[in-house]
Amino acid sequence: MADDWPVHFGLFLALWSAVIAGVFSAFSEFVMRALSRAAPASGVDAMQHINVSVLRTQFVAGILLIPPISIGFAIYGFGAFDGLARIASAGAALVYTTMVFLVTVFGNVPMNNRLAGLDPHARETEAYWSEYGRVWTRLNHIRTLGSLFTAGL
Repeated sequence: MADDWPVHFGLFLALWSAVIAGVFSAFSEFVMRALSRAAPASGVDAMQHINVSVLRTQFVAGILLIPPISIGFAIYGFGAFDGLARIASAGAALVYTTMVFLVTVFGNVPMNNRLAGLDPHARETEAYWSEYGRVWTRLNHIRTLGSLFTAGL
């Protein structure tokens, strides 16, 4: 039973990544679509509140904790695993870190921070909102795929 911990731990990381993929997917498929159909001031106001609300959640904890945990697991795997298991554990860490964590940190978060500083009723906000919805959602699709690929690995 004690020798099974890597399998259980790997499954835990896979499930956690799959849950994150589901949240990303739902956000892209209907939340952003609905917000983009609302009046720009309403969509911006709602997204500003969502971005504040999400910060202290298990979802964000997962986004932040999976990279170091999966990298540590991959390092462990180089010594403990052979063949496909070694490749999969390293691949999962690489895919998640690049497609989810880095896209979040250097893509979605800066866009959220810019949106947070805008007045929902200002004209320049309306122009940014259109770009925000398109680009942010595209980046979110990348994060969804990265989380799914990680779960599969």
